[in-house]
Amino acid sequence: MPLTSEEDEFLEVASDGLPRIIELIATFPVEHRAGAFEVAERRYVEAARDFGCSEEAATRWVAAIMRKLRTLVQQKAMERGIKFDDSN
Repeated sequence: MPLTSEEDEFLEVASDGLPRIIELIATFPVEHRAGAFEVAERRYVEAARDFGCSEEAATRWVAAIMRKLRTLVQQKAMERGIKFDDSN
């Protein structure tokens, strides 16, 4: 299924911002990361809606972004020798 222009624009902006968010969350103490991921997810959903994505598209794309974000934060934390413990 081809992307709508709204989805494409949202994904481009969300992807461009990932490195900064990864750096930020990877530095959080383990006990605060779950909350940071929750905030990130809420903000991504809001952004997807603001870009005009349908609710279904927002849910689908934010889930994909969050999977990628968690994986990359884990990698960054491991590179830095910081404990990673995300039960989500």
